[in-house]
Amino acid sequence: MTDRSVNELRARVAQLEASQGPRELETTAARHDLAGALHESGQLIEAVEQYALAWDGFARRFGSSHLFTLTCLNNFALVLRDLRRWDEALNLFGQVHTERAASLGSAHPLTLNAANNFLSVLVRKGDLAAAAEEYPAFVDACEHTFGPEDGTTQAVRRDYADVLRRLGWHEEVVRVLGTSAMWPVGQVLIGCARLLRYTGLFPVAMTASRYGAELTLSLHGGARTDLGAGRELRDDDLGIRCAVVAPRDLPEPYDPAEDLRTTADQVADALGALGEHLAEADRELGEGRLRVRVLVHHAHWPRLSAPPSLTVDRRLMSARDRTRHDRVMRSTPHHPAPEPAGRRGLLGSRGGFSVRLTSAPHVTVSTAIGLDALPPPSPAGA
Repeated sequence: MTDRSVNELRARVAQLEASQGPRELETTAARHDLAGALHESGQLIEAVEQYALAWDGFARRFGSSHLFTLTCLNNFALVLRDLRRWDEALNLFGQVHTERAASLGSAHPLTLNAANNFLSVLVRKGDLAAAAEEYPAFVDACEHTFGPEDGTTQAVRRDYADVLRRLGWHEEVVRVLGTSAMWPVGQVLIGCARLLRYTGLFPVAMTASRYGAELTLSLHGGARTDLGAGRELRDDDLGIRCAVVAPRDLPEPYDPAEDLRTTADQVADALGALGEHLAEADRELGEGRLRVRVLVHHAHWPRLSAPPSLTVDRRLMSARDRTRHDRVMRSTPHHPAPEPAGRRGLLGSRGGFSVRLTSAPHVTVSTAIGLDALPPPSPAGA
């Protein structure tokens, strides 16, 4: 939506207010269109104001349970969700769901749409356990209405699996999807590298394993895409899920005008190279024996005085498998780097080493750095 379109709609609303009054139906409908255009163009605060007025206008004319009123209320709640006003959005989506269920039935597509929006807020809010409790009934309702093989049902099932994956309930993921939820970790990393290269966004955090990857990328002045804060990207073939955040939402905000494409490209290079070598290690160790997590080590980010690094968490691998894995990694061409002293933890000795990959000379790939500050992975989450 262009600024011109928004301005045209704003002028239309002003004209109708002057000629017919602010509460007439045509004015209310035009105001609803204006609020939608404002939402689409990112002018969220004004969109909230216009949706509130339109909602009041529809409710006065048709009542609080009319479909027009509920559609406006649903769109109003979507803006509140994008503003991260979670509790207000949950309250409105709950109201829409209750009213639609009473008038249309619990299995109607519009009722299910309201339920899906409610769950999306729970997930964005981070209340994953509550969402996991609600999803089974929602999946059953979608199967009843649309059929088990319908694209809508499949999308809902994948969303449910994403919640379970983020909770670390990987066995449940397999049950929900009906297929294996595991991928070669090398392929997952290469997919993450492609995503970083495509977007050019700053990688704030990343955790990748054979169960897919979770990334958080932040906007900056050098981004290669027009993605905005709050957007999500996903690759269902590799289990990759990415959320985009604004610099102001980070613990230590940086200048959003700063061009951080070089850093993003460095990490992309390292992820791609590391992915290729983990694929080789996977082949040498044998299926299922490479039990690692790869994390972006960002203790000093977004302060960029130190080079970014990646950490390979191998704490669930046996000492024999770690030794074999080290042999594969040491075959990687690299610049010499200091080798950390061996450490001993609850899971036994886990001496590590660092390499600087020639394809990304400013990025250190380490098997030990930063692990003391990380909880060990569970057997299901490695």
